[in-house]
Amino acid sequence: MATKAELEAELDKLRKRNAELEAKTGSAPEPEDQSEPVKTSDEIRRLLADHGIDLSKAQSLGEDVVEEFGRLQKDYPLTALVIAFSLGYVVGRAQG
Repeated sequence: MATKAELEAELDKLRKRNAELEAKTGSAPEPEDQSEPVKTSDEIRRLLADHGIDLSKAQSLGEDVVEEFGRLQKDYPLTALVIAFSLGYVVGRAQG
């Protein structure tokens, strides 16, 4: 295992090399995530429409799901609790 002194020496060496490379290119390093420009909401809507996805249908579907879950919660509260717990468990396991 490397000692703290060895790691600090390596870090200094890398910083010097980075400074030399920046001076050689004459500019600061560019961000790596410049492969695609950020899209506006209008561009995203147009791309979705080009692929046959109607955003208004997706929004209405979300509203329908919320309404249906509300109805389920009133009629079958224990079932709604089990569904919510299960969904939270699955999402929690998927994250970590």
